[in-house]
Amino acid sequence: MASSYSAPERDRIQRQLAELAGSATFSSAPQLVSLLSYLVKSELDGTGHELNQARIAMDVLGRSATFDATSDSVVRVEAGRLRSRLRDYYAAEGSAAEVRFEIPKGRYSPKIHLSTATQSPAATQQIRFLKSPDGTSLAYAVSGRGRPLVKAANWLSHLEFDHQSPVWLHWWRELSARYHLVRYDVRGCGLSDWDVEFSFNTWVEDLEAVIHRTVDGPCALLGISQGAAVAIAYAVEHPERVSHLILYGGYAQGRLKRNCTEAKKEEAHALRHLIRVGWGSDHPAFRRVFASLFLPDGTPEQLASFDALQRASTSPENAVKFVATTHHLDVVELAAQVKAPTLVMHAKDELVIPIEQARLLATTIPNARLVLLEGRNHILGEAEPGWTRFLQELDTFLAE
Repeated sequence: MASSYSAPERDRIQRQLAELAGSATFSSAPQLVSLLSYLVKSELDGTGHELNQARIAMDVLGRSATFDATSDSVVRVEAGRLRSRLRDYYAAEGSAAEVRFEIPKGRYSPKIHLSTATQSPAATQQIRFLKSPDGTSLAYAVSGRGRPLVKAANWLSHLEFDHQSPVWLHWWRELSARYHLVRYDVRGCGLSDWDVEFSFNTWVEDLEAVIHRTVDGPCALLGISQGAAVAIAYAVEHPERVSHLILYGGYAQGRLKRNCTEAKKEEAHALRHLIRVGWGSDHPAFRRVFASLFLPDGTPEQLASFDALQRASTSPENAVKFVATTHHLDVVELAAQVKAPTLVMHAKDELVIPIEQARLLATTIPNARLVLLEGRNHILGEAEPGWTRFLQELDTFLAE
């Protein structure tokens, strides 16, 4: 059967295959890339209808001519893994892809969807790299125009991945539309170096390096979650460089610094063990524990994207080290020394960071203002009323 795809369409498909193969989702799964490439080539050559388990097993998976599908399920297993990875990819970093591949259940001939949509307007960031004081390579992104707003990095970041993610896309789109936004991948995450040592002090030094490279004069500084503590430390050390300090979903004390009991110690240990054994697994059950905590009201698309972000953003070993470091953070004394005007915002019913930590920040930082937002998600969704309020409060605060 002759192929029904034109030469330009075949070029688009091949370019998308190459982009997918180099993505964070697929770069660690070369066998799945080989399988997808084989299936797509068969479809383009007009032989997709001839695909069966025996041919795939011999041509892609290294099985011999004696392969028996009734006793060896390798093709079904790998096809299932491929379907799962494709869902992860299109839920996040591939969400704006103009070509999509689908492997319907019960068949191996792929469906190739060609979109006529133009590139997402959100894909306008410029990614660059710099060296931190200890030589670590840090990836940073700039987007938008206007007064500078620098976001202190927090873990679970990937500049490319979360710029297309339904969890984070509206954050970067709206902030870039208002300000000259600078953000970066924390060391050990995303496009920054992974094989590094890190501590709270190195996190602060990395923020110093990014601001030194990207901003002339004072800037507004945004700290989200763990990034709030880093932003506080920077604001105290460099008061002349911070015009406004915005803390969202942040905390002054890590999990093991908040009236730590034996039960809390056991809970923290169990959390680290869960990360160690389940973070890199193809099965999402372990990572969905975290997704359900961070996004209890998330849509299925957001939960799938957050699950995929976890696997793409860092290794299980680094994730354990991140959590262990954040558990011991304590910036209460530093918070009392902040001189910049400060706005503290927090989703009042969220499950990750207790609201008491927002109150502690607001009462410890001199003249800080506290705004409690409606919502249960640690990362505010675009449809939540708390998101609209967040933008309104931010714009008003920075206009003062």
